[in-house]
Amino acid sequence: MYYYAAAVVDWHPRRLVAGTEWTMSVPGHPEPIAVIRRLRFEGRPVYRAVTWAPGSGGRELIGYFRSGDDAAVAVWRRYVADQSARHDAASRTHGGRERG
Repeated sequence: MYYYAAAVVDWHPRRLVAGTEWTMSVPGHPEPIAVIRRLRFEGRPVYRAVTWAPGSGGRELIGYFRSGDDAAVAVWRRYVADQSARHDAASRTHGGRERG
């Protein structure tokens, strides 16, 4: 009985996933914000996150992570930081002139 319980604890729905690449989207945005790909490194799964662009040449590395959840959190943090920086830059200008 205990053996079965230990096997259930180790199981996770992600093990049922067939794909190796996912896009991460934000509601209301026409394009994804990132691509997360599952890779194998020394026999272990590793997740690489990059910014989204139509072609791989326009993508920027966000990082490599031990879990898909960690990769998704890093993508979200980068997205929030980028949006904050854009908002700050836009709020400093008005009609092309810098505010004091």
